[in-house]
Amino acid sequence: MNRFQSIFFFLFLFTSSFMFSGNGDSLKLFRDNGITRNCSVLGFEYGEDSLRLIDNTLSGFQNYFERNNLGNVGLPINDFNYSNFTNPDIGFSYWKNNYRSYFYLPENLKFYNTRTPFTDLFYVAGSKKEGVFKMTFSYNIKKNWNLTIHFSRIRSEGFYKKEKTLDNFVGLTSNYKTKNNRYWLLVSGGFNSIKNDESGGIANDSEFVNGAGVDRQLISMNLSNAKRTVVSTGISIKQFLNFGKKSTDTSSQGNIIPGSRLVLTSTYDNYALKYEDDFPASEFYKNIYYDSTKTFDTTFTYKLGNELEWKRVDNNRHRGIMDMLGLSFGLKDEIVRLKQREMDTTFNNIILKGAVYNTYSNNTLWWKAGGSYAVNGYNNGDYLGNIVIKKKLADSLILISLFGEVRESAPDFIYNGYISNNFKWNNNFDKTHETKFGGDISIKKLKLMVGADYKIIQNTLYFDNYSIAHQYKGTIPVLSAFLKEDLKLGNWHLDNLIKYQYVPDSMVIRVPALVLEHSLYYEVNNLFKGALNLQIGARLFYNSAYYANAYMPATGEFYLQSEKKYGDYPFIDFFLNAKIKSVRVFVKVDHLNSGLMGNNYMITPHYPYNDRSYKIGISWRFWD
Repeated sequence: MNRFQSIFFFLFLFTSSFMFSGNGDSLKLFRDNGITRNCSVLGFEYGEDSLRLIDNTLSGFQNYFERNNLGNVGLPINDFNYSNFTNPDIGFSYWKNNYRSYFYLPENLKFYNTRTPFTDLFYVAGSKKEGVFKMTFSYNIKKNWNLTIHFSRIRSEGFYKKEKTLDNFVGLTSNYKTKNNRYWLLVSGGFNSIKNDESGGIANDSEFVNGAGVDRQLISMNLSNAKRTVVSTGISIKQFLNFGKKSTDTSSQGNIIPGSRLVLTSTYDNYALKYEDDFPASEFYKNIYYDSTKTFDTTFTYKLGNELEWKRVDNNRHRGIMDMLGLSFGLKDEIVRLKQREMDTTFNNIILKGAVYNTYSNNTLWWKAGGSYAVNGYNNGDYLGNIVIKKKLADSLILISLFGEVRESAPDFIYNGYISNNFKWNNNFDKTHETKFGGDISIKKLKLMVGADYKIIQNTLYFDNYSIAHQYKGTIPVLSAFLKEDLKLGNWHLDNLIKYQYVPDSMVIRVPALVLEHSLYYEVNNLFKGALNLQIGARLFYNSAYYANAYMPATGEFYLQSEKKYGDYPFIDFFLNAKIKSVRVFVKVDHLNSGLMGNNYMITPHYPYNDRSYKIGISWRFWD
């Protein structure tokens, strides 16, 4: 019995036992999923209302990772949407982490609150020995103290030689509140390990384009023995000290209702980046600076940060404008150390922050204006100013959001200084300036969201056709718009996401003008007395042709190329999703149309997307 037969047999026995079981307790428990909620670090301080039920829907369940530019799961991802900055705030940044979508980072880990121990297991088995495993275990040690552990593992051989991935991720979150609501503590941490082969892409694209039916393992790759290792650790400790009067409401047991709070955020993160190639003289690289027999490049970054902030919050008195007006100000310090071949340097950033906003609203109008300014260090002179306005209409069924932002930031450090066996530069680039404004409208009843933003960018940073860091001194406007709508007619669903981008000067910014994602499926609910839900359908992904950026394994960055346009090819997936009480299952044929519309389905130069592949996934959640 092969691997897939074993899995199908297991699923058959497993689902059958649930569907025909006479015990209704587990079904009742599953429906009462309000016992477990979670939220992000940004949402936690807004109280219990920010805690959301865990997502237990079937829609999109089979899309467990975003589509990968380089084909194999676990390899770097280059976003189809243009984003000039990887850091949402100002401060030191070394590089654009193209593995970020996989990582457990303190800012994207969820904090939980559960009345009983909660476990979420997720497993995917796919072609070419693809295996993805995720686990979340959450437990409230006390009513006001939760501990949650996350684990994720990715392993895949890939369709082509030297594409093997082996990635492991561990995350931890814990939240604690004192009984009187005076003190809160949030702790989050992530350990991430990437150990992947680097193929350098296909040596001759014609072997793939004109080689229908050719064994993919026989196609020559540019690199035969190169590896990339990324190890990172991130820790965040956020402490809140609330100031206010005790509640007179007996139901709140005399808890403090904060009118203001002091917030201390302490962070530590480090990256260890390693690139190895036992045959650097293979003519893949333009230069060899140190060793022609072996490339062994390492970069280490360490960052320790502390931020102290005071802010006013809603005190529930609502007596007028003085209670409505919010104010915050803070001071942040960053100590950074960076080590590389012939480089060992330290920076100390000091950043001032402040904001004004309304703590509550009588007419469902919310606004906030804030800013940050760096007064010292590598980012000296960087600034960020933004404003957000949100208005709810029609009994909160319509939400209109408007925003504006202006920022000036020092380059990610990799653009200014890099020393390795095959690439070397020492620059003093100017700061990048960006002005951005836009908005969106969401109509809950129609399941519709539409929005747009317009950016004006000066001094854009990029890697040129030789993967060397450069800066474009001109001004580039970028227009982006999107429409998201989920249509329903009877049991038929059509989920749509349309993105449009316009860059009049495409010399250094390369993005597809059009990106489409559509899912058409038939859904049946409440089969077998409500125990079974089913979806069956297809998903389409398409991006218009453009000069897609190429990938350089030695730097881990994507760079410009002007030889060929990529795209204008639809990827079609077939899927069957099922939910049986607390179990969700999917069967998926990824890239169903492989070989039926030609072989030219590269998203990134020299990296073909995977051929047709078969995947089975299962998610099992239980409370005990």
